[in-house]
Amino acid sequence: MKNYLIDVYITDDHQMVCEGLSELINNSGKAHVSHTFNTLEACRQALEERRPDVLLLDLSMPDGDGVAFCQQIVNAYPNVRIVAVTIHDEYSMIQRMMECGAHGYVLKSSPVEELIEAIVSVWQKRQYVSPQVEAILREGKSNSVVLTDVETNILRLICDGHTNPEIATLLHLSTETVNWYRKRLLVKFGVKNTVNMVRKVLEEQIL
Repeated sequence: MKNYLIDVYITDDHQMVCEGLSELINNSGKAHVSHTFNTLEACRQALEERRPDVLLLDLSMPDGDGVAFCQQIVNAYPNVRIVAVTIHDEYSMIQRMMECGAHGYVLKSSPVEELIEAIVSVWQKRQYVSPQVEAILREGKSNSVVLTDVETNILRLICDGHTNPEIATLLHLSTETVNWYRKRLLVKFGVKNTVNMVRKVLEEQIL
């Protein structure tokens, strides 16, 4: 067993989240955050030089798919233990992440004690999912995608062939906001592009 604090990297596109989690983890006395990253590419480059014990990974990143990134890192650096720390509580997302080799899954709404427990557990070569995530997995609703009213409206307009600027005008939103929702929808449906998302919506008659 190592006789020093667990070395942790955090990858999240919100700097305030990185700073807040870093403070909580550093104050735990069990782990220490040595680096934080706001993009997947920055994290990838850092991992080429040095690997942490545990990587905390957000799944909604501006420069790529967190799930695909997880699988890449698991394949390239099997000794790095990955914990998803995310707002995504959909069964399909949790299932995909665990199938890609993630060692833990914690929701951002969870108490800090659960995050610390997750870090220690995966470092000790055990898998960890928070109690809320475990309950979702037990329900096993793999085909359910829960959408907000805004997401439903945007998805319907996407399926009708509207562009982001057109959707922004119709819904009185900024183009940047629509773009963010489009990326979030791709993650929720577990697809890589809009064509596959629309195909899935039509095939499963979601709207």
